[in-house]
Amino acid sequence: MKLLTALLASIVLVSSVNAQKSTKKKATATSTVKAKNTSSKSKSTNTKKKDTAKKKNSSANSTVNRVQPATPSKNLKDNSATEAVKTSLPVIVKSKEINLKNDSLLAIGDTVINIKAVAAKQRAINENRSSFRRTLDAALESFMPFQFKYAILLNETVEKITNVILYKTIDDWYGTRYRYGGTTEKGIDCSAFMQVLASYSFGWLLPRTAREQYAATSKIPKNELQEGDFVFFNTTGGISHVGMYLHNDKFIHSSSSEGVSIGDLNSKYWSARFLGARRLNSGNTPAGNSVIDFKMPNIQ
Repeated sequence: MKLLTALLASIVLVSSVNAQKSTKKKATATSTVKAKNTSSKSKSTNTKKKDTAKKKNSSANSTVNRVQPATPSKNLKDNSATEAVKTSLPVIVKSKEINLKNDSLLAIGDTVINIKAVAAKQRAINENRSSFRRTLDAALESFMPFQFKYAILLNETVEKITNVILYKTIDDWYGTRYRYGGTTEKGIDCSAFMQVLASYSFGWLLPRTAREQYAATSKIPKNELQEGDFVFFNTTGGISHVGMYLHNDKFIHSSSSEGVSIGDLNSKYWSARFLGARRLNSGNTPAGNSVIDFKMPNIQ
């Protein structure tokens, strides 16, 4: 009986061991299958990424292939192309697009250029520029600084500022303060300053006061004013102020507010007080008889 019991126990033990081994095998098989599935999914993902990359590369390549290459420049040897040359030639052409070795005609896109004509035109322009520059340099050397100064103040070309003595005299006195009855560089009034300009710039002898200078000159139309003519104004009653006309409705005078300066006939103040334009009589006395000893301008 004991032997039978032990045998049954052994059978139960073996069955239990076999059941455990079977369970372990099933678990191992399951994990193996899961690992294979994971690997398969990973490979599938990589394959999809590669396919996507290939599609992108293929799309980029097709885009590049669709771009048309630029038409290269080429020389034309056909004589019929001469008729296609435009009459209005460009002055400047990029040097990399020109080949002067073979022919004088060059095609750039749809444009045909006569290179020799372009080069000749450019040479002519350069020569004209050089000639103009030489002329300008020579002209600039012949003018003095104060001529440029008054050309700017009068809004005039420097070529018209030709009376060197007149403008040098003006420049020597420019900015001198006004003083009623004054005749020196410490202060000068309007009529005395006209005596200075008339004496040393034109060789004229003028009377002392504005009223007397008005009487010694002849009336002219305002639109006939020239450099050296006189302009008279009523500032304090009657003929009380005088200036000398220069250019472009500008005149030089000794103003009570600004001293020796340039005025404008078109300004509101002076246009409202303008009395008339006058010119010195041709038979006036030479300046050598002037009773006032003015300082001569130093021309340098």
